[in-house]
Amino acid sequence: MSEFSFTAPARGDVFDFDVTVALSWSAGGRRWQGGPDTAERDHVQGRVRAETRAVARRHSPYHSEIAEREVNDALGDLLRELPTHDRRVILRWTAQAEVRPCEELRALQRERARRLYEIDCEVAEAKRRAETAEEIRAAWERFLTGARRSELTRYAMRLAEQPQAKAEIIAEMLDKSEDTAAHFIQKLDKLMTLHERGNLLELLLGSETALRSAMTALGLPVQPLDPDPLLPSGFGQP
Repeated sequence: MSEFSFTAPARGDVFDFDVTVALSWSAGGRRWQGGPDTAERDHVQGRVRAETRAVARRHSPYHSEIAEREVNDALGDLLRELPTHDRRVILRWTAQAEVRPCEELRALQRERARRLYEIDCEVAEAKRRAETAEEIRAAWERFLTGARRSELTRYAMRLAEQPQAKAEIIAEMLDKSEDTAAHFIQKLDKLMTLHERGNLLELLLGSETALRSAMTALGLPVQPLDPDPLLPSGFGQP
């Protein structure tokens, strides 16, 4: 077996293929003591080179695998018929060709693959950032929804951010609760006065407001009021 290499033009004659062919011979049933002579070997190599160049020129330089398959098919047909139709060929020959893009084109393909890889990485990173942002947004939305329902949220936030100041923060919260309770007691006193005077509308409005204020002070959830055109603006707000 012998190998030889050469270039074959691709379609458009801008880039070439790099071709390596492995040639093998056999006596084909004849008694043959030595290998092929130089003249026969050179002749077969010339036929193989010419056939390979003719087939390769029909293919895009970017499709070397297709060119390789068709070159090997064509060489198989050519070499099978040589001993019959070419008197200069005595032995039986087989060939296996390897067809690759030229080095210049391989360098361009490597650069293109690198750029595509970088783009894929950027897309994946941008997608992950978007997913993370959505998770953070949803978490803040849940937090703010809960914060709107609780008077204790601002104290909880301060305790999370300033754990070393927990004594002062808790004391402030308790002082605020005492102020709220005192305000509630004042409202109850006012309600009793209104009741004694018989002002039923103000009693109704004041009772609702006091009840809602008490629930808020105790940290209980307070449902929003349904709008009622018959009640004045701000009804039931503590």
